[in-house]
Amino acid sequence: MTDKPKLLFLAHRIPYPPNKGEKLRAYHLIRGLAERYDIWLGAPVDEADDWRWRDALDGLCVETHMADGRGRSRHRSALSALARREPVSFAYFRHPSLMGWVARVTGEHRFDAALLYSSGTMPYLDAMIQSPDRLIVDFVDVDSQKWRVLGEAGGVMGRVYAREAKLMQRAERELAQRADASLLVTDAEAALFTQVTGHTENIHAIGNGVDIESWQDAAALPTPYPADDRRRVIFTGAMDYVPNVEAVSWFAGHVMPILRAEGRNIDFIIAGSKPTKAVTALGAQDDITVTGRVEDMRPYLAHADVAVAPLHLARGVQNKVLEAMAAGTPAVVTQGALDGIDHDGSVTLATTGAEFASAITTLLDDPTRARALGIKAQAVIAEKYSWAARIEALERVIAGDDPLSARNAA
Repeated sequence: MTDKPKLLFLAHRIPYPPNKGEKLRAYHLIRGLAERYDIWLGAPVDEADDWRWRDALDGLCVETHMADGRGRSRHRSALSALARREPVSFAYFRHPSLMGWVARVTGEHRFDAALLYSSGTMPYLDAMIQSPDRLIVDFVDVDSQKWRVLGEAGGVMGRVYAREAKLMQRAERELAQRADASLLVTDAEAALFTQVTGHTENIHAIGNGVDIESWQDAAALPTPYPADDRRRVIFTGAMDYVPNVEAVSWFAGHVMPILRAEGRNIDFIIAGSKPTKAVTALGAQDDITVTGRVEDMRPYLAHADVAVAPLHLARGVQNKVLEAMAAGTPAVVTQGALDGIDHDGSVTLATTGAEFASAITTLLDDPTRARALGIKAQAVIAEKYSWAARIEALERVIAGDDPLSARNAA
């Protein structure tokens, strides 16, 4: 331990491996902050495959505690949440061993700051023996509004989602009142947060960055695709996440039929962990491949011809779009997938199935234009999306120095 300021970082999931949005952001925040802070990190591990990474962040932190939540049942969590009249998210992410660890370390140390990553970590405030000098909450997205949108579908699950939206909105309001600073990932999310919570002070938008160095040589990695004449159109993301499931299902139903009718020899690649039954079923079609979890997404993106993000339920910055840009793969996306991304014209916007099909075929038929867009996208990433700039902004917020406006911090 050094004489650096002490930071308690509590995440709702182990922030490793950095292979999807929520973990990627948390990992890079920790890695960047470790240069100036002594960090105590606590988080649950709820995915069996992630348990092997429980020691991965030890080298960045003074102490880590990874609570074993493998096999935790969302159904039992829902029953517990009903009994306690709290959000299901709280019941699911609250772990007795992590509550005990928080009590111990906050009893032993007076922390200069605590950073709660995600509103799902709010229950751990009750375990703190000594309050930190400053409390920072990285909400990332406005979770309550995600549940609200899902609740509009109606039915039994719609009622469950609507309940979660109501309770999470109440929690977001309370947490914002208790925090010295609230972080959101885009200006739009920050504005929505203000609207939803009625809280207007100390709200900052700090966007996601890209690990630029790791993408520089992505095209030199061996291709994961067979040596044939098919063109690859790729979607990346966690495939048990409802907005991603909706996106690939929509693309398969509204864009692929048009491309087939045009005689295009395309393989739609759905690359990401935990595909649902609905997503897996899409892979039964000859021109759709569902990979499941992949060890390294870089070659999948770098060797694809086009990346797509037909998201209609998007919240916050879409790392899949930033990573496609970093890989130099031309991307076709909906407006919702561009929230908070300054792409400077390097990404193609589409809305309808016909527009997606037209944009994809244009890129496939004009490789010079496709390559130019990819090069431009990489230049935008290098200029505007380094993690170093994000960490610098976050350090100012944690220290309480030179408070940033939501617009200037993004």
